[in-house]
Amino acid sequence: MADDINTVVLVGRLTKAAECKYPREGFAVVNFTIAVNQSKKVNNEWTKYPNYFDVVFTGNYAAAMSKSLSKGLEVTVSGHLHQDRWEKNDQKYSKIIIQADNVKPGKLPKGTNAENSDAPAYAAEPAPAEQPDFSDSQDYGDEIPFN
Repeated sequence: MADDINTVVLVGRLTKAAECKYPREGFAVVNFTIAVNQSKKVNNEWTKYPNYFDVVFTGNYAAAMSKSLSKGLEVTVSGHLHQDRWEKNDQKYSKIIIQADNVKPGKLPKGTNAENSDAPAYAAEPAPAEQPDFSDSQDYGDEIPFN
């Protein structure tokens, strides 16, 4: 019997800027909503319908990244589904959210001038890190010079 699987990957656009809160000292919680279009054929014409998903991203990386998560920015979100449940006035409520494990920023919307936007422009790949020069390194042979 297989274990349960709870994994989701979505690519969509932020509906507004991400909000970063600190419910406990040193613990960041970033909330945002993404719109993901779904195409449906109606009367021989394709129409896009948006689906909206609430995302929660936590941690120091999330706090740093939240400053660049502005409205319209494309993001790839990977994580898992989480069901929040609560009771209010003797009524039971629930809501499904995406608990993000990773958020990768993408492209700005078409026609957006990156220089006039609050969101940064992202390169497809980060520049390679400068490699250290080990040409003067001592050869330790089979010895390990550290514990």
